Amino acid sequence: MKNSLRQATTSIRQATTSILQATASIRRGNVAWLPTAVVLAVALIAGSRLIDLSVRHHAAAARETATTVVNTSVRKIEPLLQKLADLAERQAAAAAQVDWVPTAAKTFWMTSDDKALGSRPAEAATANGIAGEWRSAESTRTVPGSAVLGPMRLGSLWLMAVRFPIAGRNPVEVPGSRAWSVAYADLDELIVASHLAQLTGMGYDFELSQVEPSSGRLRSFVSSRTEGLTDAVAARIRLPAAAAIPGSYLQVAIRPRAGWYPATLLASEIGLLVFLAWLLAFGTHDLNQALQRSRAALAAARGRQRAVNQQLAAEIQQRLDLQKTFDHARFHDAFTGLPNRRYFMDQLDRALRDVRTKRRQRLAVIIVDIVRFKLINDMLGHTAGDELMVQAARRFEKTTSAFEGVLARWGGDQFAVLILDLASREAAMNIAGLLQGELRSPFDLRRHRLVVAATIGVTCVESGQQRAEDIVREADIALSAAKRHETAKIVSYAPNLAGQAANLVSLEADLHVARERHELQLLFQPIVDLRTYKMVGAETLLRWRHPIEGVLAPDRFLRIAEEAGLMVPITRWIILRVVTAAVDWLRRLPANQGFFISVNLSPTALRDPGLSEYVGSLLRETQLPPSLLKFELTEAALIGNVGAVRETLDRLHGLGLQLMLDDFGTGYSSLSYLQLFPFDFVKIDRPFVNLMASDQVNTGMTAAMVQMAGSLNLTAIAEIIETEAAVQALREMGCNYGQGYYFSEPLEAEPALQRLRSQQPFEPPQGASATLKIRPLEEDGSPTIIIPAAQPSHQPVQGTSATVRVRRLEEDDSATIVIAVAERPDQPAERASATMKLRPLDEDDSPDEDDSPTVMMPADTVDCPPEEEPQ
Repeated sequence: MKNSLRQATTSIRQATTSILQATASIRRGNVAWLPTAVVLAVALIAGSRLIDLSVRHHAAAARETATTVVNTSVRKIEPLLQKLADLAERQAAAAAQVDWVPTAAKTFWMTSDDKALGSRPAEAATANGIAGEWRSAESTRTVPGSAVLGPMRLGSLWLMAVRFPIAGRNPVEVPGSRAWSVAYADLDELIVASHLAQLTGMGYDFELSQVEPSSGRLRSFVSSRTEGLTDAVAARIRLPAAAAIPGSYLQVAIRPRAGWYPATLLASEIGLLVFLAWLLAFGTHDLNQALQRSRAALAAARGRQRAVNQQLAAEIQQRLDLQKTFDHARFHDAFTGLPNRRYFMDQLDRALRDVRTKRRQRLAVIIVDIVRFKLINDMLGHTAGDELMVQAARRFEKTTSAFEGVLARWGGDQFAVLILDLASREAAMNIAGLLQGELRSPFDLRRHRLVVAATIGVTCVESGQQRAEDIVREADIALSAAKRHETAKIVSYAPNLAGQAANLVSLEADLHVARERHELQLLFQPIVDLRTYKMVGAETLLRWRHPIEGVLAPDRFLRIAEEAGLMVPITRWIILRVVTAAVDWLRRLPANQGFFISVNLSPTALRDPGLSEYVGSLLRETQLPPSLLKFELTEAALIGNVGAVRETLDRLHGLGLQLMLDDFGTGYSSLSYLQLFPFDFVKIDRPFVNLMASDQVNTGMTAAMVQMAGSLNLTAIAEIIETEAAVQALREMGCNYGQGYYFSEPLEAEPALQRLRSQQPFEPPQGASATLKIRPLEEDGSPTIIIPAAQPSHQPVQGTSATVRVRRLEEDDSATIVIAVAERPDQPAERASATMKLRPLDEDDSPDEDDSPTVMMPADTVDCPPEEEPQ
């Protein structure tokens, strides 16, 4: 409606402007505007008169209809108010005859001092509020005995109340007695009962309000619009008794939503009038002005042509400048200013052509990957990461400026270097070392000083017959090998690296279907009470029975699972299998026998947002007590995002699960982790458990860790125990639990259950198989232990195997092997070394699957525990 009126007003303004322009032109002596002005004036005056008459007639008819509608609505409200008054009057009449009459719903008695009596419990607050309103009304004016109060607001309700005096009671003579009968109703219920809302469906806006003539104030209670109604038709509502506020009354006002005269109709009539006036007036005027417009257009066209010629010359120059900028941006990185991958590949193609034509001898491609770049982005922000790459680029530019080549930004955290006319492969490795050396100085990033490292892949090209993509792939393979290597951070490409990469790809493909093929297997490493040698729990170990590679330990495939995004589903599968096994064990074990099973959680599993919900749902479905399931995690899993990890561990701990800090003392060893995270157990790793008794420093360190765990109410568990001396030492330190091959190798579920069920103490190993194979550790010219190599059983020993250097395990008074130490391999042994125990690497009669020399020794002379398997 407002838009229609606005359009009509605009049209009138345009017509008026045209009239004024015509008048001004006539005054200046331009008679060409005279016919236009006369036609326009006559059309507007006649049309305006007709529109005015139509508006008046339509408005009068609409007001008569609205008056009838509002009176009908008022007649629907008045009986409802009268019904409320009748209820109060009946209550008053009954109270006049009987001392006590129970009140009906929404009624109560009111004393002379305006206190509510006899209301129902659920209506007591409302009754007290209405009594308070009566008290407020009587404090400022005299209120008649029978009166209507309201509408009044109590909480979120608008209420109407009617009171009638009880006949024969003088409220002044008997204070505190029942003086009035009060009945009240919700104003919304009255409106609903009177169907007042139907007015909106009839096209009216309505408003129920109260008028106070003395102050002239209008209080609106119910309205179909947010703003008040103006120019409306109103009808007064007759109250069944006098109003508590003298002179005030209720009224219902309505007004057509479209106005007394529809704006659309008015706009259409005005628009039609304006259209006809313009059609008649400007038809003539356009004919007179056509010639003038043509002349003005010709002059403007000539001016625009001159401006276009000047602008075209400027744009040509600007385009040339932009083309140079685009060419630079297309082949360069926006942040570092270095050439990008596209430019690098183009230069590599050109360099390969030079090698093929013998204009260059040898090329090298180096790819540098910044370590922990994603962590810096996550912790300090992407701006800090970009600044790190800019600073690294400036440093690398200093190194690469000494030789002919190209330094490029290869990716988000990688640089690529193309070296031309390389003297040798060693020179490429030296340049890679220089690049890595540039990163040793700290970087200043947002008030932080960081030292970053890099892994580098190098490949050299001599033939020039390869494609650029193949050369880059070789450098990427070397870079991947450097990332996997624990110590070497610079790796040069070799053909066998491609095979290793293909093997990793094959393992990853097989790992995707390993669960469906039931190739993953769980073993259970018993955890033993060192005081009784009885099994109290087990740690879950994962193995992969690969159909070609055989049984693979976790260190062969867990990193692949991390990179392939399979760690979370594998972890959930392990938890499901462990919970299922624990339920089976709980059912088959005696009721009073306790145990627990622990599961290792990787950093990726801790970042699983649904881990705690998944574990909780399994515990609820299986009804497994949470005390039977424990989770182990290493310190490395805690340092990525401490806040998120703590939240996850708190949720797991809230489920009743206990947590173990694994490998404590071998990682970051931050004591704050023991207080920051809800750990219940601490597992002490191998370097502190199986040391010789003579090493007082490490023995004291282990004792300190056990004592510290006890003071923090943590239970200490020693891992990878291999000797009886270690058991005794740990027991004396106060460590009561441990695990290792000294007690038992990892068992499958059923043997582990039988061992737990029998509660038989573990016995130390008493012997080994018929022969032992000892893998040579190192072959050099140092004094070594020469051990005769066994020949077939029907042949005598004729020589010795390759000399091997055996690490001493322990020096004590137990039965040991005394082996002579030769000064040189070609001299006979003249003296014996200190007695020592040899740990066998393999105990079986199967032949070796490799060509390494082995030594065969009688097992009955050896007292040595087997090597611990990786977990």
